[in-house]
Amino acid sequence: MKINIKRYVVLSGIIISLMSCSKVFDDITQYKSLTPEVVWTDPDYTTQYVNKFYSTTWSDYSKNDAAATEEYGIWQQNAWTAFNSDQMSVSGSGTQAAASFSSCYTNIRDLNRFFENVDKGSYSGKKYLKGQAFFFQATQYFRLVKSFGGVPIIKEVINASNPDPLALGRPRNSTLECFDYITQLLDSAIADLPEPSAPGAAIASYDAFRITRPVAMILKAEVLMWKASPIFCTTPNQTYWQNAYDAVNAAKTWLDSKGYGLYTTWRGKTPPYTAMFYDKTGAKKEWIWQQEFLYPTTSSGGLYKGMRPSNQGGDAEAPSPTWNMVQRYPMADGKDLLSSSFTYNVKTFWKNRDPRFYQTVAYNGSPYIFPTIATALPNPNRREWTFTGSIVKGDKPFELTRGGGFGFLNRKGIDTTLTSNTLEQIATNWPFYRYAEVLLFMAECANELDAHRAEVKNYLIPIRSRAGITNVDGSYGLASVLNTRDAWLKIIMNERLIELAYEGKRVWDIKRRVLFSDFRAYQNLLGVQSTINVPAVDALKLKVARNNTVIVISKLSSLGLSNDDVWKALSDTMATTANSDNLYQQIMTDQIIIGDISRKVLDPWDTNALEAIPSNVLLTDPMVKQSKDYGGDFNPKIN
Repeated sequence: MKINIKRYVVLSGIIISLMSCSKVFDDITQYKSLTPEVVWTDPDYTTQYVNKFYSTTWSDYSKNDAAATEEYGIWQQNAWTAFNSDQMSVSGSGTQAAASFSSCYTNIRDLNRFFENVDKGSYSGKKYLKGQAFFFQATQYFRLVKSFGGVPIIKEVINASNPDPLALGRPRNSTLECFDYITQLLDSAIADLPEPSAPGAAIASYDAFRITRPVAMILKAEVLMWKASPIFCTTPNQTYWQNAYDAVNAAKTWLDSKGYGLYTTWRGKTPPYTAMFYDKTGAKKEWIWQQEFLYPTTSSGGLYKGMRPSNQGGDAEAPSPTWNMVQRYPMADGKDLLSSSFTYNVKTFWKNRDPRFYQTVAYNGSPYIFPTIATALPNPNRREWTFTGSIVKGDKPFELTRGGGFGFLNRKGIDTTLTSNTLEQIATNWPFYRYAEVLLFMAECANELDAHRAEVKNYLIPIRSRAGITNVDGSYGLASVLNTRDAWLKIIMNERLIELAYEGKRVWDIKRRVLFSDFRAYQNLLGVQSTINVPAVDALKLKVARNNTVIVISKLSSLGLSNDDVWKALSDTMATTANSDNLYQQIMTDQIIIGDISRKVLDPWDTNALEAIPSNVLLTDPMVKQSKDYGGDFNPKIN
């Protein structure tokens, strides 16, 4: 199933940035001169037809899904307010507005065209193409059902000559019928897709980037979990949860038999939770499905640049963790802030926390090492500064919006080996399914079943052990958890937030489990505003290494000094001071603030877990009825 470059575009034209939604196949002018007979009987052309669905699918799994959570402070402050008020607009601009009827049904129609024609060819490898197409068809319906509940099931090409696929002329199928159909599609995919012989192994005549059997097995398990979850089943259904448990267990059993598992390798001083983003080959043991980038063919710069510090070549610093998210990290022994054997102090909130905290959140004064230029060693003293400052004699030494306005930056997946001038070389892969999530799926399903609840701890311990939690109680902080559904559910969902931070999972977890109460409890998303104590800094009489000038904050401009000079001098001093915590409290004042006081208080509604059918769909296709929660008569619930 290799690609014939002479007859078609190179694969790099298909594997595009997750931030792009361009359609590859439609841009190929060569296609216009081909007859259907030639296309569908030729394995190379048919393969290219299937290839276009990869970019569409990857776009749906991007970080854009994370923007409506406590992970993204700068965007989140009014996200749920917009989610509540904008649902009835023509565009249907809810939290997952990108998953519109139009885009999904365009892909569904194109996939139906594939199934109507693919059997005209008799070449080898056709089975693998069908398996991929079944998988992509399932992802399109799954995206629709996650957003809206039941939707029309279309199995043939409708309005083939009409560029608008919305004129379906079909009523909505029930949500249960849709889940059954998605499951059937994935069963077909599982039957047709090949098995990799070892973690990440390439298969002869089957490109390494393509969907394989275990990916479809995990997606089937996730689909069945959604079917059983509170968003659709307001009353728990043990049969549905048992089916989900069996599907996850089947996927895990297969993965275990093939050598998959958690990535546990240290790369020098870099712990596994971070190292797996750098070790592409080794990480395939855990990264079951990922979008791969390979410089210079492809770059993930557009995906990760927005998360990199602005003074290191980054863009908007938009993925800014909130104080609410920081508080969700346990202490170093795996227990929460109140029950930990370590003492928590809000003034030194960063001390003795879950090691994943330091690998995900950059806070004011935290070590965050980057090289200055490609030929230089990185400065081991570098600290990340997000503090604000006062305007003195025309100087504005510090930006008020560092850390996305919430005082923190995301650092997960950031390639710190690159300078600001070499960011186009970013080739960090993007994970969709990791073995860690399979363990979390197992824990969640087991917790819903009385007969399996005792297993929950066994699925969480390996994740916490790999994270580096201090094993004080013999169970990595889990020994005293009450053996009840609600107690374990709280632990599991928080573990998902921590372990899978910035991987596009949280917003879907909130919707699936209807966790809007978390945000009602927050009321507002909070940040930490760190303000510099100007007299205290001046009293240190810090010298700038390049010219031996003593720093006086109020005279930066007249002294020919810059923000960088202040940041570097403070970093060097913090790194070489015996008690840096005491020094920090002398020169900085931290205050917990509302991230953006101009935004409304967060007040999401449980009834908005599912979105409204966009108004333009209702106008175009009157057979598609609106959901009950939005004034219609269609019930998207299963029970």
